Amino acid sequence: MLSLNRLGENIPFGLLLVDFKGEIHYANPICETTLNLKKPYNKPIQDVLPGSNIIKVIKEGGFEIRNYTFTNELCIMCSSLKIGELGGMILLDKKVYENFIYNSPKLIEIKQELEAFMNLSGELVTITDAEGRVLRVNNACEQILGVKEADFIGKSASVLEKKGIIDRSSTQHVIKNKRKITMNQMTKSGRRLMVEGNPIFNPDGTLSKVINISKDITEVANLQKKLEETKIELEYYQTEMRILQQNNKEMIVKSKAMEKVYDLACRVADVDATIFLHGETGVGKEVVARTIHDLSNRKNAPFVKVNCGAIPESIMESELFGYAKGTFTGGNKEGKKGLALAAHTGTLFLDEIGELPLNVQAKLLHLLQEKQFIPLGETKPVNVDVRFIAATNRNLDEMVKQGTFREDLYYRLVVIPITIPPLSERKEDIPFLISHFLKKICDKYMQFKTIDKEVVQIFTEYEWKGNVRELQNMIERLVVTSHGEDIGLKDFQKNF
Repeated sequence: MLSLNRLGENIPFGLLLVDFKGEIHYANPICETTLNLKKPYNKPIQDVLPGSNIIKVIKEGGFEIRNYTFTNELCIMCSSLKIGELGGMILLDKKVYENFIYNSPKLIEIKQELEAFMNLSGELVTITDAEGRVLRVNNACEQILGVKEADFIGKSASVLEKKGIIDRSSTQHVIKNKRKITMNQMTKSGRRLMVEGNPIFNPDGTLSKVINISKDITEVANLQKKLEETKIELEYYQTEMRILQQNNKEMIVKSKAMEKVYDLACRVADVDATIFLHGETGVGKEVVARTIHDLSNRKNAPFVKVNCGAIPESIMESELFGYAKGTFTGGNKEGKKGLALAAHTGTLFLDEIGELPLNVQAKLLHLLQEKQFIPLGETKPVNVDVRFIAATNRNLDEMVKQGTFREDLYYRLVVIPITIPPLSERKEDIPFLISHFLKKICDKYMQFKTIDKEVVQIFTEYEWKGNVRELQNMIERLVVTSHGEDIGLKDFQKNF
């Protein structure tokens, strides 16, 4: 212990030794003075230095630093020092302490790793104190912010915001809210950043530092903008393509009003929600229904039309749902599967749905809800995979109020309503409808005929109360009754 006493008296810092139980065995003069220790010590280390982990250090080894300030010039650092069963505690003055810390090989290594992390991450990293002053920044500063590191260090985040170097400060948000934040930021140089601000707290819960990690998403934002523009352009070309694709179909789309109808029909074709078509008699509700079916993923399956106004009320239920063998006297001996089952995997088009009898409406409601029905004379339900399209020229809302149409069925049918405008509101379609019907009817009767421009002009200005159906019938009449190949004004006057 003599040599230890001499060592302790001659070193420029305090030396304190404890055993693995935490009992003090030795303190040099500097330590005795600083910690007010007197021999015999007979004091546990926790009474002298509360919170010390020296016992753990002695048992487990390693290296621990704990800072205790007694005066403005004195700090204490703990380190394991194996001397038999004893460990060590070293008291350093501030100058020696700092010199030891900043020249410690371990801390130099940590510092190098921190520098490498900050500069190799490819992102802007800034560290500020609790007041928002910049303490450290990596070398991405000038590239991303357009500001040199030397001009950035020591500046307040609020000042950077006021100078317009950044549009808003993530640091100020973290200081204010005391929690992690993620936000977008614009720089003076026009870069867009996604910033994550992280608060670092002291043991007592007060804010110590703020670390901001900023990712440059300028190119991502530009690509996203271009993608949105491309999507808009793609939608435009898809609409044009749909119009071109339907030119060989029954549905003529030239007016703005019918473009809207066709665009909506295309968008809902592949969903199984029930579609409700409404429009005057002859506007082409069945044509729209068939177009939706042809555009859907059910196009190769059956399209079954049920004209609710043409089927007598007495047989409507059996026609729609079918019946079992031997159910009716004089009926099909083998029974009948019904139109609902005939449309399995395809589309069931319920035309003139407003004419459906009340007693059948309840059964249709069950079919819509459960996708199953019970044929007449049967007891077991039949499951079907059917897409429903309903159409009418009647005001179902008014019929519900009058009690002639079930309210629950009405809301089951009107899921995606599509209103088809009358021909008088889409006169731009008329010349193209004339051309379409003329070719179709001429092919039917194996004839070749043309229509004068004067007749086309009159037809365009005429108010077709019977809508497209009336126009089609007029074209057929002119083709059949006119003598020459050219249908002129005289032929029109004879038949109009």
